[in-house]
Amino acid sequence: MLMQTIWERKSIRGFLSKPVEDELVKKVLEAALQAPSACNMQPWEFIVVRGKAKEELVNALISAYRQEKRPSRTQSPVPEKYKKRMQELFGAIKEYAEKTPGFDTWEGSLRFYNAPVVILVGKDKNIDNLRLLDIGLSVENLMLAAHALGLGTCPIALTLRYDDVIRQTLNLPSELELVLTVALGYPDLTLPINQFKAPKARLDECVKWID
Repeated sequence: MLMQTIWERKSIRGFLSKPVEDELVKKVLEAALQAPSACNMQPWEFIVVRGKAKEELVNALISAYRQEKRPSRTQSPVPEKYKKRMQELFGAIKEYAEKTPGFDTWEGSLRFYNAPVVILVGKDKNIDNLRLLDIGLSVENLMLAAHALGLGTCPIALTLRYDDVIRQTLNLPSELELVLTVALGYPDLTLPINQFKAPKARLDECVKWID
């Protein structure tokens, strides 16, 4: 069952307006909290944004985007093999995106693909970035649990280009460093974009065996 969930999970880029029950939101967050972490530090922080607050956040992000399309927060060069994987993704998803009316990667991401729930993932800014691995483990738990419960997720980092807008709109504490946002809701399976699953590298491309 776990292996099936791992293989089936994919990013959802279009959600139903149907609200997600509080009990299910709590279950996926409880699953996130079960992740391992160095010295059991549990360095993650989660903020659930819904309803009017989510609408205000989306409006603020879209307004900022239309005024200024910001570049990536990191401008370091990407090694060729990883760049190739990114290009393969963009090429593969294009067909599905074109079949989905009104689909736009930038605005879609900033609208959290109309998901009714947005989960902000963060850490205390004083915690070393090495602990981002621990936070990644917790987010994977969250996404797998969501899939197992019939929900969909999409981890979205593009929103962090507007970190200041998110902070101001939601009045977040200064010590909180945002590391990811996650859209959560019921997938709209009628959308062609949700038929897409990102291609993955072969085992021999990523694994070396030393005996």
